[in-house]
Amino acid sequence: MLFLMGVLALLLTTPNANADDKEKYKLFAEETRKEVWALKLPEFTNTAVPDKYKDESAVILAAHSRLEITKKTRFNVGAFLGGFHYIDREVNCRDLYRMLVQINDKAALKEFSEFDYKAEIRKKDWRYDENYQQVLGVRIIKPDGTVNEISTDEYMTATEGKKDQEQLQKLAVPGLEIGDKIDIFFFNYTSLENHNLDPFVFRFRQSHPMLSYTVHCEIDDKLTTQYRTLNGAPDFKQSKDENGNILLDVAVKDIEQTEPDLWYNPMQQTPMTLMYITNSKMKKYTYIPKSTTEKGLQPNPDAAAIQEDDWEFIKQAQKYSGYGGLSSPKKGIRLLRNVKQIKKKDWTDEKKADFIYNYYRFALLSDIKSDCNNELFIIYFQGLLDWVDVPNLFGMVTNEDKEPLDKLTNYRNTTWLLALPESQKYYLPPTAYLIPHEIPARYQGRQAILEPDKKKAKKLNTKAEREHFNLPAGTADDNQNITTIQADIDNTLLTVSRNEYRTGTQKEYMQSALVKLEDVDAAYRRLLSIDKEFAEEVGKKYADDLREAFRKGREQEKEDYKWEIDFYHGENAKELLGYQMQCLGNRPDSAAFIYNVRYTMDGYIRKAGPNYVLSAGRLIGEQTQIEGKERKRSADIYMSAPRTFQWNITVNLPEGYKAAPEGVEKLNVKVENECGAFIAKAVTENGKLILNILKRYNHKIEPAANWEKLLQIQDASKAYEALSVVLKK
Repeated sequence: MLFLMGVLALLLTTPNANADDKEKYKLFAEETRKEVWALKLPEFTNTAVPDKYKDESAVILAAHSRLEITKKTRFNVGAFLGGFHYIDREVNCRDLYRMLVQINDKAALKEFSEFDYKAEIRKKDWRYDENYQQVLGVRIIKPDGTVNEISTDEYMTATEGKKDQEQLQKLAVPGLEIGDKIDIFFFNYTSLENHNLDPFVFRFRQSHPMLSYTVHCEIDDKLTTQYRTLNGAPDFKQSKDENGNILLDVAVKDIEQTEPDLWYNPMQQTPMTLMYITNSKMKKYTYIPKSTTEKGLQPNPDAAAIQEDDWEFIKQAQKYSGYGGLSSPKKGIRLLRNVKQIKKKDWTDEKKADFIYNYYRFALLSDIKSDCNNELFIIYFQGLLDWVDVPNLFGMVTNEDKEPLDKLTNYRNTTWLLALPESQKYYLPPTAYLIPHEIPARYQGRQAILEPDKKKAKKLNTKAEREHFNLPAGTADDNQNITTIQADIDNTLLTVSRNEYRTGTQKEYMQSALVKLEDVDAAYRRLLSIDKEFAEEVGKKYADDLREAFRKGREQEKEDYKWEIDFYHGENAKELLGYQMQCLGNRPDSAAFIYNVRYTMDGYIRKAGPNYVLSAGRLIGEQTQIEGKERKRSADIYMSAPRTFQWNITVNLPEGYKAAPEGVEKLNVKVENECGAFIAKAVTENGKLILNILKRYNHKIEPAANWEKLLQIQDASKAYEALSVVLKK
């Protein structure tokens, strides 16, 4: 028997979200809360916290996920009246997540005191129809057992979407205190036509210990249910009800291990189950993967079959004809004409591929109306390479926020790439403004597959087969952030001129945060030797649109550099004096992203009688502090990449002052082990205090057994922040 049948009946009479429907949604939400609170879940009656968890910020006493999905086929009357005779296939989904949490300190109180959710969303176009409604329910259980349910009047409508089709709700939980228990649920109802549900994720580890987590699924066997257990997640107990619906159940007790806040990747480390529910009987213009055509349950399906879904999808995408994702045929023709000119140039295949990648990227960046996605970028990039006879191979990979290819669960979780077989260069969709064949951090070292290299097989007289391999990964020397500082003291004000030099994975984040479209346009025109702006060649109206985008970017630029200073120091500058991007970092002969910023800081210099005290250690910027329960670790360490930080700092001392030798000596620190290092050297010469500091992480992934060694490095860098030196008159 499906739960919440009364709620479903109400939903079927609830029209789309608009101003007149707010009262009906309110009634629907009230009925939903009654139904959920009435569910018999024995685990939620256990309110005792074991002694071993008494010092935890919060404890999840019980958590429960419930998923119910039904399918029905109906005749589309509207379509019939319009002269079309097809069948709409509707999928209804009821999805519940509920948890009971013990609040033990201020951090947990803050975490569970406010919630945002989307009350109603309606999406409809010629492809599909989606109706989504969400209900949040909250009860507070006081230490004496009193239960206070949060009134509907406390839930506010924060904003409304376009044409009242989306309502965003907010709840600030009134009356929640340390020592209370909070009973929370999110209930989602989704009705879809000719469209598939988003994937479901069941996570068997959270940021707090869990005494119990249960999952119950009831799924129509006329749908295709594929699920994958990852990272040691428990498997479902499988059965069927009297109607033939698939039943899946799992129960886990006392999940002691939690997800750390630092250097942890849930997709690669948290035990979880990914579930995809597919309706394989949709309109013919929808791609139906072969692996989903068999109805019913597919537990932990063969990853090779899912890969085949993607290879077939690639073939279909390669048949697409157009103008490279640009917004007009004229722009597409311009792109093709210029690319064709390099066909006869005496360039290596790698140089041709880099030029084409950059020129295509530039064309898309200049075309602010383009809707080219990552898949189309690779498809058209391959077409351009083929056009100039550059040998290439198509491939697929997944990023580190997806499952690896040998555990692939859905064909849409891959990223497409191109490889030059001779030079072994790999080209992925654009990330920030990297060199074309630079591999972004989230793909480095990941499993990849290339289509068969028929030419290579012919040379070796072997059968052409797909190549399975791992993408290259950079080292700490490849991924550097070199900071050069000139600091001047004016009484108690410190003026800082800082230059940042970033290479490899270290430039991705700041490129995206600081670079403006006008800078990108200029950099690519220099790189490609384009005298005329691309926009000017395709019409005045288009050029005007681009210049307006430039103007808006410049308006934001000053605030972005203020943010960068706050990001570096952990506090705002007193005054921003200047900033400049020197190098975009998108070409092999100048691969570093370089920028300058100049500003003043308060609090770094203070008077001490006739002397000054300089907080010299703070000039390396805010370092991560690891404290509390984070200092104990049982999970492996998963970083963004191996990387090196280097600081070259020169402080010009005030005339007539010198640094106290004992203070300078304390600024010399050395911690080094197999995981990395923190090494600082300090000297004074010619009226200057000079600091040369190195911080290095040798590996992307470290075993939990090495946590203490990483703590040594991290603690040393954090302790350095507190070091000061007296400047004596």
